[in-house]
Amino acid sequence: MATGDVVVDGLWKTFRIYQQRSSTLKQAVLRRGNEVYEEFWALRDVTFEVPAGTTVGLIGANGAGKSTMLKVLSRILVPDKGSVHVDGKVSALLELGAGFHPELSGRENVFLNGTILGMTQADINSRFDEIVAFAGLEHAIDNTVKTYSSGMQARLGFAVAVAIEPDILIVDEVLAVGDEEFQRRSLERMNELRSGGRTAILVSHGLATVQQVCDTAVWLDHGQVKAVGGAEDVINQYLRSVSPDVRLDAKGREHLGSGEIEVDVEITSGGSAVDAIESGTPIEVDMRWRADTPLTNLRFQFLVHATDGQVVAGDVIHDESVNSVGAGPGGLCYSVPGFDLLPGSYHLSVSVTDAQSGHLYDSATNVAHLDVHPRGSQIELPGYVPLGGRWTRRG
Repeated sequence: MATGDVVVDGLWKTFRIYQQRSSTLKQAVLRRGNEVYEEFWALRDVTFEVPAGTTVGLIGANGAGKSTMLKVLSRILVPDKGSVHVDGKVSALLELGAGFHPELSGRENVFLNGTILGMTQADINSRFDEIVAFAGLEHAIDNTVKTYSSGMQARLGFAVAVAIEPDILIVDEVLAVGDEEFQRRSLERMNELRSGGRTAILVSHGLATVQQVCDTAVWLDHGQVKAVGGAEDVINQYLRSVSPDVRLDAKGREHLGSGEIEVDVEITSGGSAVDAIESGTPIEVDMRWRADTPLTNLRFQFLVHATDGQVVAGDVIHDESVNSVGAGPGGLCYSVPGFDLLPGSYHLSVSVTDAQSGHLYDSATNVAHLDVHPRGSQIELPGYVPLGGRWTRRG
């Protein structure tokens, strides 16, 4: 095996679920050897390999065995049957706050956690500033960890975990509690580790993240391997099992519908793609699609959503000039002479349906993002749309 290789072969892991719990020491002693329990097999004959330098995602429903698998790989749990071979230095971030003492400061916990992960005092000292900067906790590093939010704990834990430059990085769902900026930097760091020949194994319910970051994926279902292979292929198999009409596009976005046509959207202004504008700027909503077969009587719709999901604008087109498409690529452009929504963050969703039956061919949310900034000295106002009225004093 090369450094960074992981081989799981015929692995089984069981837990005992006791029917009655002893409330006193006396009850526990009297029942010893006579306890009634059921065996729960969390992992059943699991086999897969992760070559060095590969990033693999474990996917599946809650209770599928993903976190148990990570704990076995991290040597926290011992399998009942089968074998696990992990070659190299392992760094694991499995649970929020794991390895941290709540009464100690962030600074003290960096040294404590780093020592647990095998770093020397000199190593921690040399990388301390880098760890704190990555976590974005310069202002709070001397506060006790019990005062940290869940996001702050996740940032510090990940920063320490990657600082040791492990051969194998194991990460559970804890990254989901971080903000978007931290998630972006974390994924970039994982890509850097992969480029450097490091191995990464992660659990995430964010399938778009798995598709974006992972080379391969393992789908677990009730403790058994349902599929192993390329991330996009395995994710689509999983999605088809939970909802036959759900699929991912090349950018990792979820689409609903029967799929004969798939639509993408880009927001442009002055002929260039934009993701931020001043309020009132002219924009175009550029729809592009690819159809597998000719379709007729189509109804195209896009909606603009605020960050809370509230629909604040949108439009529909069902016109003879555009309601029929041939097989292959095509497109529509919707021009807005002045995008007058108030400053804020917005995203677009798009759908294509049969205008008569309502049959859904394609629907996707978050296909485009747009930040709207104040125009000139525009003041902050409540709501989403300026009324454009005028105040007149009376008396």
